[in-house]
Amino acid sequence: MIIVSASDNNFVPGLLVLLYSAWINNPDARFHVIDAGIDSGNLDRIRAFCAGNGIDCSILRADADALASLPKPKHWTSATYARLFLPDLLPEADRVIHVDADAIVNSDISELWDLDLGDHLVAGVADTTIDLDLLEQIGIALGDYINAGVLVMNLAQWRREGTAGKMVRQLIDHPELAFADQTAINVVARGRILHLAKEFNIFAREFSDRKHMRPRIIHYSGQFKPWTSRISPMTEVFDAYRVASRADIPAPPHGWDFKRLRRTALGLVCLRPKYWRRVACRLHYRSAFSAPHIRDLHTKAAAVRRGGAPPEQATPS
Repeated sequence: MIIVSASDNNFVPGLLVLLYSAWINNPDARFHVIDAGIDSGNLDRIRAFCAGNGIDCSILRADADALASLPKPKHWTSATYARLFLPDLLPEADRVIHVDADAIVNSDISELWDLDLGDHLVAGVADTTIDLDLLEQIGIALGDYINAGVLVMNLAQWRREGTAGKMVRQLIDHPELAFADQTAINVVARGRILHLAKEFNIFAREFSDRKHMRPRIIHYSGQFKPWTSRISPMTEVFDAYRVASRADIPAPPHGWDFKRLRRTALGLVCLRPKYWRRVACRLHYRSAFSAPHIRDLHTKAAAVRRGGAPPEQATPS
């Protein structure tokens, strides 16, 4: 199984925790990090971290000129484009699992690797939070548009059809479209996208809508990242992996959002259902998912520190 992620300097703390989480739950996987703007000090840090943990990881160098030639994303750096160049960066690989550096892999994901992709170009999870105006612009129905945070990429098919080039052309021809390469992937792969279960790309900020779901991959999408602030829901899971990894990543400040706290307090006092639902869901996740998962992680991390392999984990039902 090959797991890939791309990063620049901004996402290195998240990347290290991602690598640790994916490795301790999938110890036989091979990893590749796409350097899309990582300085030499951080590259050395990544290499030392992987070597110290026995993580089979190599660094791939993205073409800086190729990245710079693409339209500058509004809310991200050009590192987001790096995955489009994987067919050339990994010419021997027929498929990869690409996971964004602001996610954690908290389960065995070998079933993603074993998927029968057929002639599908990519597999991903539907993004039901996407802006409806964008969907109207590109002519894709809600529920068909996928989030690019977790992708199973059929690189063999991409090479045969020149898919990466088509996506680059889409980006250049339509720089006005939101979500940059994610939208380009959806437009070019339309009709040939295999949809994955939501558990494989749970947005942490969506936790209140997923009360009975056990995340397999948690994606900390959005403005607040769990290595810079504790505002995002489910930061306790990221924090557990951060501590277990011993990656020397400082604990983030609480970063209280007082406007949000005031709004929540008023919502609870006024008995507004959505605010009480959020509180109930947060308590449910902590007792039914976070607490037992963190205990399991501590067991695995202790086994690794004693020199053994991570104990096998049962696949969540």
